[in-house]
Amino acid sequence: MDFSELKNTIRKEVPIQEPDFIKDDEESLNLGYMEMKATEKLIFSISTFKNKKYFSIRNWYQAESGEWARTKKGINLSFDKFEEFENFIKLFAQSIQLDK
Repeated sequence: MDFSELKNTIRKEVPIQEPDFIKDDEESLNLGYMEMKATEKLIFSISTFKNKKYFSIRNWYQAESGEWARTKKGINLSFDKFEEFENFIKLFAQSIQLDK
């Protein structure tokens, strides 16, 4: 599926939380965010580059001007790495459950 078709399908079928403080472009779709501080958020997004699809989790901060900007902090992995990434997320979840 090409990326623009994927974006349209996601918007129709997935309950995403597109941040209103940053905008998507043709090569990305912001799926949601977590607030870390009043001026810092983690943005979850998918994107494409040279016909390859990626998912990312990236820190963004609010500058003094009020504009939001991405930082270098975060990860960007190709879709084909998601299953491996998901397995580690499951390990985090199991480990955290042991602490309850």
